[in-house]
Amino acid sequence: MIPIHIKGDELANGVPSVTIHVGGIHASKIPVKIKTILGSCVSACLFDPSTRIGGMNHFLLPGEVDSVDLSSRYGVNAMELLINEMMKMGANRRRLQAKVFGGAEIFKTNHKLMMVGRRNIEFIREFLDTEGIPLVNERLGGNQGLVVHYLAHSFEVLIKPVSTDRYKQQEEEESVFYNRVANELANRDSDNITLF
Repeated sequence: MIPIHIKGDELANGVPSVTIHVGGIHASKIPVKIKTILGSCVSACLFDPSTRIGGMNHFLLPGEVDSVDLSSRYGVNAMELLINEMMKMGANRRRLQAKVFGGAEIFKTNHKLMMVGRRNIEFIREFLDTEGIPLVNERLGGNQGLVVHYLAHSFEVLIKPVSTDRYKQQEEEESVFYNRVANELANRDSDNITLF
């Protein structure tokens, strides 16, 4: 495993930075620091060592959805969108490597549908294994959020535990989105069957 910087903010002073939020995706072929805050969400940091093209996403739920405004908040969609964006810039899917972060259990429940962090961890590991993308390093699980800074051109990552105030803000953001999705699923007519 390649070490992850865990303290200090010495990572790439002077490099432009981009912040992504839930559903965010950013790829770059020039030096950039991509930042995000994670709770139960997961971020995958991908890198092509030959072209030095890197990118990061931030998704809340595993699986996929057809709704355009929600798509990048779901794991499958977020991963494919990031990979495709990197490939447009010249990255090769067969050379990609990954570092993944997040998946904390921030919702206080044992209800399976609310175990978002655990489900995200299972999803990202299975996705990378299926796609043959080596998982170089990870910091997954636990019960505390993370601040992640990723240097997309060098595959370096800085992670720090989230302060209490920022953690509460992240928990609220994730909870609002999760409740929106749960309401949409609950309001679907399960007896709506179309014969053809």
